Amino acid sequence: MQIVVTVFLDQTGDLLAKGPELVSLYELKDAHFLPSLKSWLAEAEEVLAKYHRPQVGELAGLRAQLLAAADGVYDKNSFYIPAIKETRKTYRAFAAIIFNNAQRILSNLHITYSAHREEAEKFLRQIVLISLQKNTFYPIWNSSTGTSEKLSRLWQSFSTDVDLVQGTRQILSNVNYIDALRVLSDIILDWKL
Repeated sequence: MQIVVTVFLDQTGDLLAKGPELVSLYELKDAHFLPSLKSWLAEAEEVLAKYHRPQVGELAGLRAQLLAAADGVYDKNSFYIPAIKETRKTYRAFAAIIFNNAQRILSNLHITYSAHREEAEKFLRQIVLISLQKNTFYPIWNSSTGTSEKLSRLWQSFSTDVDLVQGTRQILSNVNYIDALRVLSDIILDWKL
C-alpha cells in the first residue's frame, strides 16, 4: 500500500514540531511533562498505525518502557540508574531518554519520506518547465474550471504527452497520484504561475 506521502509528512512534521515544547516542559520541571509525553507517544503511534508503518511497534515498546518506569522498573541494559537515586528524578530522566528515542524514530521516517517527495518534486518541476515551453500548460491552467479540476487535467496532459510520460511514471514510483497533484499545486504557487 502506497501512503499519501504529503499528508504523512504533515502529520509527522507536526509531531516533531511539538518536541521543543516537550523539552521545555522537562527543563522547567513542569508537572505536565509526563502526561504530555504519554499523550504525544500515543498520538505518534496512532499516526504510524494509520499508515501501517512497522515502527509503530517500536513506539509502543517505548511507551511500554515508560509505563514500566512509572512502576519503578527500568531496563538496566539501556539505562544507568545511580546507586543513590531520587525516584521521581530518575523517572523523569528516563522519560526524557524515551522521548529522544521516539523523536529519532519519527525523524528517520520523516527524512525518508521527505526524500520521496523531493524526488517527485524534482521531476515535476522539469515536467512543468517542459509543458510551459511547449505551450501546453497555460491553456489548461487558465481554463474556467476549479483548481482541483485544473490540476487533474494538467496531470492527465503530462501523462499522455510522449515527452513527459516517463517523468510522470518516475513521480508515481516515489509518491501517489494525490501527492503528485499536491506537489504540482505547490510548484504552481511557488512559481506564481
